[in-house]
Amino acid sequence: MTPPGLRAIVIAGARAVSRYTGVVLALFVVHALVAWGAGLVVMRILADAFADKPLFDEGVDGDLVALLEIVRDSSAVVGAIGAVAIGAVMTWIVVSWFLAGGLLAVLVERPRGRAETARCFGAGGAAHFLVFARLGLVSLLYHVPVLFLLGLGLGHLEARLEHALTVRELIAPLLVGLLPAALAHVLVSTVIDHARAELVLRRPVLPGLGAIQAAVRASGFVLRRPLTWCHVLLYWLVFVAISLGFAWLAHGHAMLGLSGALALFVLRQGVVLARLAARVAVVAGQVELAMTRPPPPRPIAPPPATP
Repeated sequence: MTPPGLRAIVIAGARAVSRYTGVVLALFVVHALVAWGAGLVVMRILADAFADKPLFDEGVDGDLVALLEIVRDSSAVVGAIGAVAIGAVMTWIVVSWFLAGGLLAVLVERPRGRAETARCFGAGGAAHFLVFARLGLVSLLYHVPVLFLLGLGLGHLEARLEHALTVRELIAPLLVGLLPAALAHVLVSTVIDHARAELVLRRPVLPGLGAIQAAVRASGFVLRRPLTWCHVLLYWLVFVAISLGFAWLAHGHAMLGLSGALALFVLRQGVVLARLAARVAVVAGQVELAMTRPPPPRPIAPPPATP
């Protein structure tokens, strides 16, 4: 089978999003529940610590010096927020093993009707949860170079943080410090995504080592096909464009009072939903591309011994 091009997998992703809008909305609800739960806890921590400090209000309004000053003297608060953030990330990682299995099962089997789609999603999530958990452990090794580049970038950024007075002065150091780690993360996440598609599409040759086998095969496929990570880079360009569009719409509008808060909330959730739909489209395109890959070679069983 001839491998599809970038245009074909983008169209396949858009078609999948339009066909399974209910799945996209279900994923959005789960994502929102995890994010809102962590956000409420962080809001409570900040309110208890800084509600009576005018310096914090100035920092929230854009005074970088005031924000750094109040954060420097509140290491316990920063640690508590960090713990909440880590807990939310770990919760989302575990939940995503089920969600990814269900989504991939739907994209591979392409069920019709809501009831059939729901059954396929639930069965796929349950069937592949432990498999994706093992793949998550394998992916830790892949993320070691990413963490190394991130450490170097944060060291570069810390050396220039003391001299920055505005957020604009941090843009160039942020790009230099974080861009290498971000590009490495794009490559690693592409490998893991294709390994997941491999595990859903094909039964591994070595069942006990299926996650390792899928990761190795996906690594070779991604490195041989620049189309795979160009596809993911296109998603990140769309992600950034949506985020910049939100910033442009929100900039210069006071949005005071209850109506302003509701407008900002709806706009923000619309941005999250649009980015999630783009992500589902990427996964659907990866499934379309993975279907053209040849299956892994299987060992030939020896002929039965003749008596």
